Amino acid sequence: MDLSEVEKAVDDGRGYAAVSVKTLRNAVGAARAKKNVVAEISAGLRAAGFGHAPFEIPKRQDRMVLVYRLGTGSGAALMAMVEAAHGDGEQANGAAWLLSTMLPSLDGR
Repeated sequence: MDLSEVEKAVDDGRGYAAVSVKTLRNAVGAARAKKNVVAEISAGLRAAGFGHAPFEIPKRQDRMVLVYRLGTGSGAALMAMVEAAHGDGEQANGAAWLLSTMLPSLDGR
């Protein structure tokens, strides 16, 4: 799994970034984001020290996923809350986007 593009986006975002399912799918070298592919993406992100919201990665490549570095940081508590209240569908897709736009204000950017 090549997460270099994802890792760069998260680093540039100071610990989090909204990443498309297409980008995540490409990181595992898959043509489609089927059930086993999204499970592989999720496991790969965890193994690399990342969490994601929504908790279940959507199968549609045009969806956005908020990928964040696990551990400490100004958004860590918020991310833990998001992960605890995971969901799927339109609402979760919107939440990932909304959180990615709100987090800079928590960091003082």
